[in-house]
Amino acid sequence: MALTFRQLRYFLVLSEELHFGRAARRLHLSQPPLSASLQQIEDALGARLLERTSTYVRLTPAGSAFQQQARQLLQQLEDTRDIVRRVSESPSGLLRIGFTPTMIFRGLPDVLSDVQRQHPGITLRLLEQNSASQVEGLAADRIDVGFIHAIPLPETVASLTIADEAFVCCVPVHHPLARRARVHLRDLVGEPLVLFNRALAPHYYDRIVAQFRVAEVEPTIRHEVSHWLTIVALIAHGMGVALVPRALTHSDFGAVAFLPLADDGLRHESRCIWASGRAGTARDLFIERVRARFDNG
Repeated sequence: MALTFRQLRYFLVLSEELHFGRAARRLHLSQPPLSASLQQIEDALGARLLERTSTYVRLTPAGSAFQQQARQLLQQLEDTRDIVRRVSESPSGLLRIGFTPTMIFRGLPDVLSDVQRQHPGITLRLLEQNSASQVEGLAADRIDVGFIHAIPLPETVASLTIADEAFVCCVPVHHPLARRARVHLRDLVGEPLVLFNRALAPHYYDRIVAQFRVAEVEPTIRHEVSHWLTIVALIAHGMGVALVPRALTHSDFGAVAFLPLADDGLRHESRCIWASGRAGTARDLFIERVRARFDNG
């Protein structure tokens, strides 16, 4: 005979009370059905689970082992019910999320994990894109939410700031500047500079160049690339120096050093963006999680 979850529950209560009368009252039963259920379990298992005399009831070694297994099985059942209930009640659908690579170091994986745990009916699809492409993707309904480096946004795009951080100087670990406590922009005179391609990020390109010129330094721009992580990778191979967002200090490149800038006028801002005139339950729940994550620091 196959055991039922009801029988497991009956046995578990009896094994905790070790008293048929108390167990029966707790289960809202009379004692005969409880005794019959115990007998059926013992017959099915081929083992005595309880020793019962006129003065005591106690678990046998087999009963102690079965008590642990019954508790685990009932907990698994409860967990399964909870998962099924959450899936059935959860909003469903595909949520397309644009992101730039550095968002990996700004808490995006935690947000994704939160959403998948709390709303398992929502399917998340990640699309790596630069900031300008994400703004275009929102307009064309190719993505639902984006994570970008701050750039000027059209009125049709709503946004939430998720990071506002200083730039740092990234140099090869064996570079003479790597031993400095901080770096002035004038220390970078003549150093080959690795910079974002202006066509992809004119906002940051112009701000960085302008910051050099405020310091009366003409930057020596040697390489232009399309991702911040590519910049750090090139620095790791001794291809120059760069100014990068502080979040990249968590990128685990071992051959570079990140140094604070004495010139503190340059900041990097990251934003979560979405189309303000478009509704979506899954999207709005996702944005709530983003806001909760970053409003709490």
